[in-house]
Amino acid sequence: MGYFFLGLAFLGAVAPYSFMGQFLLTHGLNLAEFKTQLASSPISCFMGAAFAIASLVTLFFVISEGRRLKMKGLWLPVLASILVGVSCALPLFLYLRDLALARAREKELAQEAAGLPAVVKR
Repeated sequence: MGYFFLGLAFLGAVAPYSFMGQFLLTHGLNLAEFKTQLASSPISCFMGAAFAIASLVTLFFVISEGRRLKMKGLWLPVLASILVGVSCALPLFLYLRDLALARAREKELAQEAAGLPAVVKR
């Protein structure tokens, strides 16, 4: 599943930026036009609100689950959430989480093979 999530993270970065690239080619770095287009219709505002809430939920999930699993590299999905959005950050986090869980399983199997008691996580 790990590479599937990594592929989705890549797609989640490329797809949104393809639209941003179209905007930049047409309007340049015109922040006033960006704001106008962003709030141009109720549907745009709906999508913006949904995106903002999904981003907050994703950041909370990344931080809480990452700390629970003692994961390294949590700054990557946080940065992806800020620079790209949930479409990249969530699958990137799930990829990193998959790696962390695989490492934990390997460590547990190695401890069992060495005759050491398994550590119970709560």
